Amino acid sequence: MQIAILTPFPGTPLYDRLLAEGRLIEPERWDLCTLFDVNYRPRKMSVEELRSGIRWLRLYGAEETAARRRPFFTGLRRRPEPRPAA
Repeated sequence: MQIAILTPFPGTPLYDRLLAEGRLIEPERWDLCTLFDVNYRPRKMSVEELRSGIRWLRLYGAEETAARRRPFFTGLRRRPEPRPAA
């Protein structure tokens, strides 16, 4: 699962709609198309509420990432080395 900020990429219907509604903050800013930057005004919350909400989820920090990876490595055994042919 990946959670990301809705991102209006230039040239998409979403971008065109938000541009027409005057909701894009900085049009044509490809560097803000990271899936983690907010470059539009949400309808029912402020930009800062959206930013703080994604931070509140605490999904992408180093500690959180390490904690999510740990179960994948728990209980794994090394495969035995292949024996040389006789």
